[in-house]
Amino acid sequence: MDITTCPDCGAPADIVDRHVLESTDGPVEHARVRCVARHVFFLPVASLVTEPSVVDRRPGRPSTATSTYLRR
Repeated sequence: MDITTCPDCGAPADIVDRHVLESTDGPVEHARVRCVARHVFFLPVASLVTEPSVVDRRPGRPSTATSTYLRR
């Protein structure tokens, strides 16, 4: 599960799915994001933010905010 920050309220949000859309400048990866406050957005992956405050700190989970949503 990829985690980011809601662009509207700043709450933790899940990246639900991703799509690549064609543009005049070439393909652009987009993601559908749903936050805990139930906001839903479909926006370019480049505009997403990952902050340490939203990373799961349970044992066995990554301890740093990595940009896993940028994996290709």
